[in-house]
Parts: sequence; C-alpha cells; structure tokens
Amino acid sequence: MSTTSSVAKTLSILSAFTETTPMLRTSDIATMLDMNISTVSRHLNTLLDCGYLERDDDTGFYYPGLQIVSLAGITLQSNDIYRHAFPELQQLSYANKLYSHMSVPEGTEIVHLICCCCKSSNEQLIPMGHRHPMYCSAMGRAMLAYMPQEKVATILKMSNLDKLTADTKTEISEIEKELEKTKRLGYCSLMNELSNGAASIAAPIFNRKREPVAAISVSTSLWRFTLPGSEEELSKSVVTAANKISGKLGYFPR
Repeated sequence: MSTTSSVAKTLSILSAFTETTPMLRTSDIATMLDMNISTVSRHLNTLLDCGYLERDDDTGFYYPGLQIVSLAGITLQSNDIYRHAFPELQQLSYANKLYSHMSVPEGTEIVHLICCCCKSSNEQLIPMGHRHPMYCSAMGRAMLAYMPQEKVATILKMSNLDKLTADTKTEISEIEKELEKTKRLGYCSLMNELSNGAASIAAPIFNRKREPVAAISVSTSLWRFTLPGSEEELSKSVVTAANKISGKLGYFPR
C-alpha cells in the first residue's frame, strides 16, 4: 500500500465522524466506506495512538479525540477573521440578548466557527463546525449576494436545493431575487426558511480584496423578529459589527 493511499484511507475514516454519526464502531466504518474490517481496524489503532480518536471499551464505539480539539484551537487562533470577529460578536450578543454567529463558506455550505450567547437567551446553540446550505441560510445568502454571478450560479447548480420548510425558497429565480434584495439592503433577513419559527439577520465580512470571506448573524424566534422596529434595530447592529470586522481585515468602502 502506498503512503498516499494509506493517508487517504486514514483521513476518510476520520471524516466518517460527523454531527449525525459522532460515535462509530469498526463495522460501521467498514460498511460506510466499503473497506475491509482489518484495514479499518489498523487505521483506527493509529488514530487512537495519536490521540485523534478515543474508544469506549465497554461498547467498542470510537469517537473524536482531544487532539482534534487542539488542532481546531490552533487553526482558529491563527485565523484573522476569527480573532477579529469574536469580540465583536460577544458585544453584539450581549447588546441584543441574542445568539450571534460567524461562518465561512465551503463549497455549497457555510461552516459555523463562532456562536456567542448571553445569559437571558434561550435560543438554540449552534456548535462550532455545524454546516448549513448557503442557498437557504442568512449568512450564506449574505455572502452569495456579493460573489461573482458565475460563482453564484455554480454554487446554486451544485446545491441540492431541498425544501427544509414550507417557506424555503428553492427556485433559483426566487433565490436570485433574495440576493438582489440583500445587496440592496446590505444585509439578509431570513424567516422560516432554514427552520420553522426561526429568523436571522446576517451581513457579510469582506477582506481587503473586497471579497466576501465570512458572514455574521443574529438569530431569534420569529415572534421577536416581527416586533415593530426589530428588523431595523437588529440589522443596524449586525451591519455595524460586520463593517468593523471587515475594516480590521483591511477592507474600506468605496
């Protein structure tokens, strides 16, 4: 077996652990990846020895180890967007008594890197690493609105465009209208599309090349979002925070 092939198999096994499958047995992985059990077992032992996996001896289940957490910490601390966004999101969350989030684009999805909460909020926590589709998430649309049309078309074409709720927009023409609205307003407001009874407001973060490299948002229940003046107040806070982060990344408006 070549070294490249061996590394590829090891990474495939590690990638089998997801939010929906956080704990797996050797047989589970072998079936998922169509690999020989003895081969899977050998790679699992290597990952176990290196701290990338841990094992429950009573059940035989494997799960991600603390070495992955260490790598995640190193990755985030060396990420300029994360370092500049975190304090702004903390202030945003406490000022509005809501959860605030930051995500970055990856393929057709957004990946959550930050979720800040406040004591008085009972909203759902979105864990680091959680993924949402770009086409029907506020942060995804906030970034799509400022991407080149060719890139947007490619992302939408590659997306499954599933209807997650009765209100999820899945027609490309509908999504494009929402992107035009987002660009006109400078922020994206989303209601009942990603999940029922939920609303979000998001704004993009730009780098010095004027590229949307991330987005931030606040999320709340639909009833609070529809209170008089709520959208105006929250959108102003989110856009202001996003602009501060963008400025720290070297972006300046024309």
